[in-house]
Amino acid sequence: MPDTKRLLELALNGLNAERIKINQEIADLESQVRRLGGVKLRTVVVAKRLSGAKRTGKKSHMTAAGRKALSEAAKRRWVASKKAGKSTL
Repeated sequence: MPDTKRLLELALNGLNAERIKINQEIADLESQVRRLGGVKLRTVVVAKRLSGAKRTGKKSHMTAAGRKALSEAAKRRWVASKKAGKSTL
């Protein structure tokens, strides 16, 4: 088991290193595109989104009807679990 954990850690480290190199290459290409005419590519936007950049859109809100529907569903699940005698502990 420790060998498997170590292998997974090494694989993760390798993939993270590759991601850093790819992000750097994307940034280099983006700077070349900007120098040539300032065209913004869709792949650059996707790469930024994947790199963890924060979203700048409106936050979605749940409607009252949506909240009520979720509440009713949760209550039905709770009642069903109580009838079945299941315990959460």
